[in-house]
This record gives sequence, C-alpha cells and structure tokens, in this order.
Amino acid sequence: SAAPAAAAPPEAPQGGAREAESARAAALFDGSGLRAVDPGDEEWLAAAVETLGRTRTGRRVLRGTRRLAETRGQATLVLLKPISNNGEFRYDSDLLVMDAAHRRTAPERSAPILAHELQHVLQRQLGLPSDALELEVESYSVESRVWSELGVEPARGSFAAEARRRLLKDPDAFLGWLGGQYDNNRLLHGDSMKGYVRWLKDERAKAVRRRARGLRDLEAARRIADAIRAEGKPKKVRRAYAREEIEPIERRLRDADDEIAWCERDLELLSSPEGRARFRAYSRRVVRRARAVSASAR
Repeated sequence: SAAPAAAAPPEAPQGGAREAESARAAALFDGSGLRAVDPGDEEWLAAAVETLGRTRTGRRVLRGTRRLAETRGQATLVLLKPISNNGEFRYDSDLLVMDAAHRRTAPERSAPILAHELQHVLQRQLGLPSDALELEVESYSVESRVWSELGVEPARGSFAAEARRRLLKDPDAFLGWLGGQYDNNRLLHGDSMKGYVRWLKDERAKAVRRRARGLRDLEAARRIADAIRAEGKPKKVRRAYAREEIEPIERRLRDADDEIAWCERDLELLSSPEGRARFRAYSRRVVRRARAVSASAR
C-alpha cells in the first residue's frame, strides 16, 4: 500500500501572527520536562510542545518526558544549532539537539522530529543496548504516527519523507533499508542473541585497536612537539602544532574510550538472562508496532 497523499505543507506564521502564536504557546508551556539551552529558544520549544500535545502519540511521549524529569529532578535540555540532520539525541552528553533550521519552520514540521528524538530520550532509561537498530525503528514509528495525527507530511525529498514512505509501504523491507542507513547499528530482529553479542564484541575489539593506534600516534606527535620546543620555536608555533596534530589524536582517543565504554555497558546488560529477555521482548514489540503503523495507513 502507498503512503497517504501529502497534505499541503503548513506555512510558518508571519509577523505579528507568528509573535502572537509564540506568546500563546509559551503561556501553555507548563512543565513538559524540557528546557531550551538558549532562553531565546523557549518560545520555539513551547510552540513545538503545544503542537505535539495536540496528537495522541505526542501526548504519550510528553507524559513520559515529564515523568522522567520528575524522577531525575532535572529537565531534558534542548539545543538548537546547525547540524547535518533534522535532530539527534546525544547519549554521552544527554543533550537533545535540533537543527537550527527548525526556528524558521512551522511547529507542525518540527513536532514529529521532536517526538522522534524524545523517544530516544525515553529509550535510554530502559536498559537496552545503545546501538540496537530497534531504537531507530521505534522512533521512526513514533514520528510517523505524529505526522499522520497532525495530518501533515514531511518535506518532499527529505530523509524523513523517504523513511516514512518506506515504513508505510513495507515495514519489513524498511528494517533492511534502515540498517543500510545506520551502519553502526544492528537489529536483533532476524538475528540470534549470540550473533548480536558477537557483533558487540567485534565492535569493542575494533575500538580497542583504534585506541592502541591512537596512543602510538600520540606518543609520536609528542616526540615531535618536544623537538619543536627544544629547538626554541616560539609559543605560537608550538600551539599551532598542538592544535593541528595533538588535539585531533586526543579527540580520537576520547571517542575510542567512549565506544569501548558503551560496548562494555551493553555487553554487561546482555550478560544476564533478565537483560537478554528484556531486549528480546523490546525487539518483538517494536517490530509489531512498526507493522501496525503500516497497517493503519492501508
């Protein structure tokens, strides 16, 4: 079956109408469990939250976000900045980042993307492997439901539009396609738990090798830095060398350390019968829901 016909895209309010809508949304923004990093973005966030609250799926996600904030005693921080995709939730920094272009779009265009990323925020609390592709499958299913409930379609030609089209047309084919888009993630669905654990161990081993190479590179770079210093080169030259050669290696090492830590965390989660059972149940539930999203569009 084909995806439903695209609705006419809503236009962003102009001038005074936009200011009035933003002020009204800000007045309704009461304790969603979200907070904009930049206070100037609070009105944008309020408008997106108010729009999300007009949908059944959005209200469910927002309830979870509020409960999470109450449990942790802190809000989920939302940052708008230029990035290469619509949005992302950064596990390491616990930061939800939306592309700055959302400031210039109607809330109906931002709310489904926000719901996708908020689902990732909620997933983190479930004790699941961080690189499970099921996490993306679930978030795209949530996003697609919000698009449908708002009666809006993502911008033609966008990745969001392509993902939604494929999900609604054939959810099982969508799983394979999505795996090709997220090549650092892996599905448990269609694989064995042993296969998944073996993949995690391989990923950890690759990160360990990258770390070892990084340490060798850092040692060599520091020897050169010592030679530059011994030659009496000015501080400006030494700083430039550190910025160009040493700091990138140090970032690579931090990335490798983070990846090793996440792999070990995930392997620990899957070392117990309870952790494996939780992941299996989650994977099955996510695939069923993706199929239900597709069936509801027929």
